[in-house]
Amino acid sequence: MPIIEDLKLSETSRLIIWEISETINELKTKVLLSENSLKLLNQRKSEVQKKQFLAIRNILSELSIDDRDMKYEESGRPYVIGGQNISLSHSDTFAAVILSDNVVGIDIEIMHDRILKIKDKFLETELNYPEKLEVATALIYWNIKESIFKAVPKEGLDFKKNILVLPLNMKKNTTKSWFIDNDEIYSFETHFKISKKYTLAFVIKN
Repeated sequence: MPIIEDLKLSETSRLIIWEISETINELKTKVLLSENSLKLLNQRKSEVQKKQFLAIRNILSELSIDDRDMKYEESGRPYVIGGQNISLSHSDTFAAVILSDNVVGIDIEIMHDRILKIKDKFLETELNYPEKLEVATALIYWNIKESIFKAVPKEGLDFKKNILVLPLNMKKNTTKSWFIDNDEIYSFETHFKISKKYTLAFVIKN
């Protein structure tokens, strides 16, 4: 089974990362999909998208979540009926899910240097930090901001103006981050991981 990380973050928080190596049929036979999920699966056009969707469903099964209880708000934000807070992410052959009693967000990205070309679109204060902005660190800043975006259902959220991330602590793989919008301020426990193939971050609302 291609679970490459299964982390119990606390008594009420768990994170699973899945590296997709199976065929669509192999992924499909491992889970019982609801009628709605079958419809959503068929709407995915590419093989990669179908595999990502099914990998997420396999992770939900590992977390003992009935597929029928997995729903989406109009915004696309996932939730579990009568369950914990959940956040999902996938990129290429990787999928990740975090589940918690707290509000959470997660993002995973495969390694790519395109991120440096768009850094000015999502970074502002962070560009003034003394650390050199490399591919991995730029991706981590993106991961963190995307995670907060998923955790705070705020229409019109601006990655540059509404989300602040302090310099990365590369020894502890942690930092601090905030969502800021006038008098509305939320702080997040913030963690990240840099692998040879991907970067990942997750946030837990304080």
